Amino acid sequence: MTLIDTAGTPLADPYQYPVDDQELTEADHRVVLLSQWDTYQEQFGKTATGVWVTGDQDPADLLALLNRTRVVVIEFPKSRDGRGFTLARVLRERHRYDGDIRAAGPLLPDQFSMLIQCGYTSVLAEAAIPLVRWKEAAMALDQSKARPRTLLDRLSQNR
Repeated sequence: MTLIDTAGTPLADPYQYPVDDQELTEADHRVVLLSQWDTYQEQFGKTATGVWVTGDQDPADLLALLNRTRVVVIEFPKSRDGRGFTLARVLRERHRYDGDIRAAGPLLPDQFSMLIQCGYTSVLAEAAIPLVRWKEAAMALDQSKARPRTLLDRLSQNR
């Protein structure tokens, strides 16, 4: 997977992510499954840098961790599963999480603008999608922000 920022640019990714059937190991930039959070802390005497959850995760389960983690990775099981959008928005707006929220899974560049609007700051993109498609999606988002808004858009923003 390739880490993509909000400008559609690939980034160097220092994080180590959970891998099926692999034992937990200590690392400076370790992301662990939510179910492994306490185990990691017990084994290594420190908290993990990030937590990996799925879009159907109850935000209440993450509240105690939010002030101790720098990145929350939200996995989308399918590109058409919208629960990850909702979870990110809840973490940003209701719980004021200001760390990195990273999307992972079979996402499409067409979903890029919605990811950004919901509070995502990066995407773990699958290698099958050309990087240029993410860059094009970011450019399209920038162009849409520059266009004059419609009267309906302006009225709905003033509520």
